[in-house]
Amino acid sequence: MVIKARKLKESEVPGKTDLYEVRKSCSIMVEEKQEDNSLDQVIMEYHIEDNEIGYFAKEYRPEDVPKMGAKVIDITAVIMNHERKYIRWHLYDIKDTLAGKKTVATLFSQWNSGLRYLQTNILDRIPDYSVTSDLGVVTRCYDEERMRRLRNDVQRQCDEIKSSPKNMTLSQRKKRTDIAKYRGILKATQAILDKKFEAENGIDTYKIQIKRLLSDNDNIYRMRFPV
Repeated sequence: MVIKARKLKESEVPGKTDLYEVRKSCSIMVEEKQEDNSLDQVIMEYHIEDNEIGYFAKEYRPEDVPKMGAKVIDITAVIMNHERKYIRWHLYDIKDTLAGKKTVATLFSQWNSGLRYLQTNILDRIPDYSVTSDLGVVTRCYDEERMRRLRNDVQRQCDEIKSSPKNMTLSQRKKRTDIAKYRGILKATQAILDKKFEAENGIDTYKIQIKRLLSDNDNIYRMRFPV
């Protein structure tokens, strides 16, 4: 069993895309700057016990995955215990506001990519270990009622496209070519509302966790995340 990762040095700030091996208990900050220059800070608290190894990555992208067009998730965190043959993992992305068509569709793709990279580069290498999974999003704001309105609006657009007459206008024909995109947004929105994510393999499902950032001052939103 070989998991390709860099050893995290003491006081080292992890870079992006690389997978790091964490041997000692420590805190790792994941920081995102928003358009208004405010900051979202998620502090990953690693508590490494005997016979355990941790792994961490920000925007993890394995070397064999081309940068162009790749979807990456903000946080990949893993604790592995070889003595007990046990592993727990966390996949989370940071969104200042969980709303809007583009945001939910992107998040859905990021979850799938994060799961694919995790499976191929870590989980497949330890097939006999028991696994505890944790998948979700960290956000300042999640408006469930707004999410329902988005779901209803996209459902209406899908229904209109399906029922368009044979003699369609140019605008109607253009919308019909976008039906796959609308269906993808609808699936992502419904998954978040149901808090249930079905992976692209069509087999595995995960409960979606929505964790909240709290205002620390006028410019920083922060939360602590035990790994």
